[in-house]
Amino acid sequence: MAVRVDGRRVRGRLRRTELLTAALAVIERDGVAGVSHRAVAAEAGVSLASTTYHFATLDDLLVAALTWAAEDLTAELQERVNELGARPADELARLIEHCLVYRRGRTLAEYELYLLAARRPALREAAAAWLEPLTEIARNFTTDPHKASLLVAALDGILLQSLIGARPYNHADFSALLTHLR
Repeated sequence: MAVRVDGRRVRGRLRRTELLTAALAVIERDGVAGVSHRAVAAEAGVSLASTTYHFATLDDLLVAALTWAAEDLTAELQERVNELGARPADELARLIEHCLVYRRGRTLAEYELYLLAARRPALREAAAAWLEPLTEIARNFTTDPHKASLLVAALDGILLQSLIGARPYNHADFSALLTHLR
């Protein structure tokens, strides 16, 4: 028996992805303050109605963007950690460097959304959910759940300090951090 694919659902998922990608691009360029349904629609090259159809409120859009960005980053990290012969610590260090050098704007946009949860309660659940898969990945480095959550917190600090230019990313610091947490 052939499985029927609902083309409308597929197109809807693709459109949502386009809109979330556009939302992150707007945040990269203009910050969260620049996000509006109209700005995201223009960035995606779609009608305003399409944006409001998929995301009724701005908070809906921001929550979805944060959730999608977290899932995307987690999948990328998990893929790197699962590569045959790859050492998790090396792959995590490479991903941090990649986030700071090659996708700095996207990383900055993600953190801006993440930090917005401190002011916008609607984003808090998505921000907390961001930590769960990252903490799970951190368990590759320690069997202690408390230490795994501390590693995620320390990585947030390293990334934030590097993004604002307060401290350059240093692979040796990262290695020392892992040594202390084991």
